[in-house]
Amino acid sequence: MLVLSFISQSLIRIHSMPIIKTTFHDCLDHYKLKSYKKLFTCDGCKMMGFGRRYTCSLCGKELHKECRYPTPNITHGYFPGSSFKFCGRPFTRLGKNRKREYSKSCDACGKDICGFSYHCEVDNLDLHPCCRNLQEKLLVDTSILNLRSKVLSKCMWCKKGRISNGNRDAPGWSYVSKCNKYHFHVYCMMEMVHEACMKSGNMAVKEVDLKGLVKSKKGSRTGRTAFGTIKAFLKIIVAVLLGDPTFLISNVLVELVAGGLK
Repeated sequence: MLVLSFISQSLIRIHSMPIIKTTFHDCLDHYKLKSYKKLFTCDGCKMMGFGRRYTCSLCGKELHKECRYPTPNITHGYFPGSSFKFCGRPFTRLGKNRKREYSKSCDACGKDICGFSYHCEVDNLDLHPCCRNLQEKLLVDTSILNLRSKVLSKCMWCKKGRISNGNRDAPGWSYVSKCNKYHFHVYCMMEMVHEACMKSGNMAVKEVDLKGLVKSKKGSRTGRTAFGTIKAFLKIIVAVLLGDPTFLISNVLVELVAGGLK
């Protein structure tokens, strides 16, 4: 009788407890295109973004357009003959102390792949969704900049030939002008924006010190030409890397970045 009484009282308490409802939803059914003048971290590729993004109205997750509408199979002119497949999960491995760590780096920017990516199994190549939109050749003003994985000159930002993270497996790409006057690591393009945001916590990218990029006398014709070329180059590359090639970046973000050149 005591056992039955205990069970009965327990059931009464359980039935009187408030019911917690758990709602599951498919974000893809609720994503809407939004525009904000601020940076965000894409919940797909885990990389930074700016301006336009697809936002889930229920949970607030945000995606680049490239991550909202991935292409199952792609190719890239820099890797002729290689075929890439979309991957919804990053590759990982057991590292020190048997902790799980990311095992792939983007062959374009050299940063770890922590989310969505494009992977070529045959050639062991990997690209972030936004990085795959980087063009092989850019015409900026009168200068032609080509993508290179091996360069002899030093990057105008980090002053080094190789990217600063020292990852030998993924040295990353550089944009180098035909005249060798301009050289930027794709990796350093991302670091410019990241550094500014870490310093100020907002869009004050003007705090990034870019004065050393142009070493010529103030007011000289060479200085003005170099400034204009770098500014135009930044507009193109930063816009592509942050996933908004046509909207706010060229008018807001890069204007602040380039302000450091004056």
